[in-house]
Amino acid sequence: MDIVTHMLIGATVAQLPKQSTQSQSIATLTWQSRATIGAFSAIFPDIDYILFFWNPLEFLANWHRAETHSLLLSPLWAWLLSLVWQRYYHRYQDIKLLFKLSLAGILSHIISDSFTVFGTKWFAPFSDYQVSWDLLFVVDGYLTLTTLIALILLIYMRKNSYRIFSLALPLGYLTLILIVKQNAIVQTTARAIDVANPPPPKILLPQPFSPFYWQVIEPTDTGFNQAYLKLANDVIAIKASELMGQESYQDSFQLAHQLSWNSYSVAPKDSHLQQEANQVWHHQKFSAFRQFAKYPVFYDYTKSSSRTCVWFSDLRYHWPNIIPSFRIGMCREAGAFWKLYRKKYFSSEQIEIIDR
Repeated sequence: MDIVTHMLIGATVAQLPKQSTQSQSIATLTWQSRATIGAFSAIFPDIDYILFFWNPLEFLANWHRAETHSLLLSPLWAWLLSLVWQRYYHRYQDIKLLFKLSLAGILSHIISDSFTVFGTKWFAPFSDYQVSWDLLFVVDGYLTLTTLIALILLIYMRKNSYRIFSLALPLGYLTLILIVKQNAIVQTTARAIDVANPPPPKILLPQPFSPFYWQVIEPTDTGFNQAYLKLANDVIAIKASELMGQESYQDSFQLAHQLSWNSYSVAPKDSHLQQEANQVWHHQKFSAFRQFAKYPVFYDYTKSSSRTCVWFSDLRYHWPNIIPSFRIGMCREAGAFWKLYRKKYFSSEQIEIIDR
């Protein structure tokens, strides 16, 4: 999830914990101080991004959203942060409240990331199991707005015993998305079902700009069928996509009975390319991609007189009229060994991934 929304959620939940009765004589934290502690604690888990520059592929496959996003380790991170806050707010020594605020911010990050298609490893380092509810795109303006409103209400009602109901708006939005997704699943499977040959299960992934836009994925024997579903027209999403330079973005989405399916495979359909693609796919240095990619697909093959490249992607990074941000491949010069590369985000520029 984007950093702004993480900070807003952290600042919001940090308004909730009460000061302990044992520390009434200690200076009270203002709502501004609570918001600061909650916001910065909420972005602490993404401190693991410093590892991206060490090895981007290993970072995505193994290091990101792991230990710093672990529910099991969150009390440890909260305790360390509370010590930092105690030194910064030297007049305020209620370490228990500082711990609660830090923990609330960290947990808000872990849980909100779990609503995305990438998920978090709640039980790291003891398990790589990833919790992913596939309900939110990594940037969701509606969630950001409803959280901002909730924060304003909490600040305005900070002495009101009913202030907890300020969270009804963002929680209601999440409930709405769950209902919308269930409706989308029903619509994409609403056809005559042969009991002996039921239709393949549908996977729905949230898309940019609107909770009414979804990517539909249908696993096949060789890869995936994929389409873009629109449940309703979203005027705000249309305006937002136009501001982002994607004027025809919404035109790629169709209603359930009008879906236009694309076919993707892990291996290239051209038999002449399959041998080299297979070499790359099974290469030892490509294991991190195989581990990370949830819906892997063959992306591209380029060959010149001196250089051959094979590229793969993941459908989680595919959006209409937008270059996939995640494209990993291997290239080799004539007679040389395969080397690992990635394509720069939203660009055709190739960057070698150095195995440090």
